[in-house]
Amino acid sequence: MLGLIPPLADYTYAILWWGLLLVVDRYNNQRRGLSLWNGRFRHFLLITLPTSVLLWLLFELMNLPAPQWRYKGGLENIHVQVLFGFIAFTTVIPIMVESYWLFAGRFCLPARFSRWFYKWRVLSILTGLVFAAIPFFNEKFWFNQGIWLTPALILLPFTTIRKCASPTIFVRALALSALLAGFCWECLNYWSRTHWEYLILPNTVHLFQMPVPGYLGFIPFALTALVVYEQQLRIPVKFSVAILLYAASFVVLYLLTNVYVHRGLWLLN
Repeated sequence: MLGLIPPLADYTYAILWWGLLLVVDRYNNQRRGLSLWNGRFRHFLLITLPTSVLLWLLFELMNLPAPQWRYKGGLENIHVQVLFGFIAFTTVIPIMVESYWLFAGRFCLPARFSRWFYKWRVLSILTGLVFAAIPFFNEKFWFNQGIWLTPALILLPFTTIRKCASPTIFVRALALSALLAGFCWECLNYWSRTHWEYLILPNTVHLFQMPVPGYLGFIPFALTALVVYEQQLRIPVKFSVAILLYAASFVVLYLLTNVYVHRGLWLLN
């Protein structure tokens, strides 16, 4: 409906997601006693939101050497593009966290999983760095999918997360929540005037803009988003820290948006 109103047509994606997040957070709060902002609004506003933006900008950076997606819309002004991008990217971590809470409540990791990453922390970090570097030397789609695990592999050895009673429950909750979030992401994106398009697997069956095999990438990404969320809860809520995070978010977003426009990865309708 918003898409039928010309002044709002280019902004429907972010508006829809924040409306949906308000509803789902209310449900999770009533059912699970979990909320992104009730009881921790200052942390959510000052730390979680810019952290969500910075996390996604890391993937935007790794997308540059071998692009897997691009953006298209009617936003011509670079400053408007940056503002829209910031508001949209603040939803990334909240979407994944709320989706996981729907299925399993508070995030947890199997004990063996945590012990393995702590024992082999050097290997985990090096693997994460290798995954981040591969797209800069390779253009084959399948070899570049390790990027979705990069932040998780680097952070897991240093993250204290409560232990799951059952590895099976963990795997099921992670997969289901990731696929639900991915389906919603692609569904809302498909009907939005300002949206992303994929440059991968053009001859594969698509569901919305996404090639069907691409939905599997939401599972490692879900793990990364949840680990980053747990880690950022340890960041002290200070205005100096918040100013640093927000400044870094806008500066990096501005620079990357310019690069995307220059390289034809941000197209106008």
